[in-house]
Amino acid sequence: MIITLPLSVTIPRKTKADKVFPLNLNVYRNTHHFTLNAAKVAYKELVAVACMNASPLTNPPYVFHYTVFPANRRVFDIGNVLPIVQKFTDDALIELGIIPDDNHKIIRENIHSLGDMDKENPRVELEITQLLKAEV
Repeated sequence: MIITLPLSVTIPRKTKADKVFPLNLNVYRNTHHFTLNAAKVAYKELVAVACMNASPLTNPPYVFHYTVFPANRRVFDIGNVLPIVQKFTDDALIELGIIPDDNHKIIRENIHSLGDMDKENPRVELEITQLLKAEV
């Protein structure tokens, strides 16, 4: 299963312009908890659309492989981007009923990697593969 995930979410506001929340550890750690919750809710809605036809995953454990495809060649730290995407995604997949939990018995390994630049569609792709019993 491959799920396409965003690098940012837009948080709707009533009296001000909508806020773009980049999924980045530097932004995350300095953001008020109300804004973080709104970002997680908006992110979960995007994951729900991406997983619309997905059925719940059975027979764990799994390997989650996150690959980021940046919009430009600017140097960035994938350790600032992918952990937040991973956390938001794991929580969304649990709430949507795709996975039962995000503990080590369900998700055995998380892999973070860098893909090619994609100006037209910057994104993160999550590939979920099941570990065979011989690999466990």
